[in-house]
Amino acid sequence: MPLWNIYHPVGAYTAEDKQEMARRIADVYIIPRFYVGVLFHEQPKDSFFMGGEPRDDFVRIRLDQFARHISKDVAWTESWLRKANAAIAPFVQERGYHYELHVGETPRELWLIDGLRPPRPDTDAEKKWKLENRASPYDPSEG
Repeated sequence: MPLWNIYHPVGAYTAEDKQEMARRIADVYIIPRFYVGVLFHEQPKDSFFMGGEPRDDFVRIRLDQFARHISKDVAWTESWLRKANAAIAPFVQERGYHYELHVGETPRELWLIDGLRPPRPDTDAEKKWKLENRASPYDPSEG
């Protein structure tokens, strides 16, 4: 499950901006959409510092990946990062914000959704989760 934590200046995004940004982020993935979480965290200028100086022009994005590991294939990783950057560009660089995107990867073995171990990629169980946009019980020998 990718979880995007977006730390941004107060007032940087409207409710509509947040929804559109979250939709664009979910569109980057081929996994079930409900896997993709996006959290917005407003940061007052007196609470966000870089190099010891307050900043109100910086957006920090920390992405925790659980569903797939992207760092094992360099070419695929570069392609995916370009897609992710294109998804967020209208909300960061096109608005004049400086920004950073960081991806951390957690082992798949340390991941449950609603108490279920998610099915393996491209299995019938995962296809069902994707179609229904929710977790549901399945036979682990099939997923």
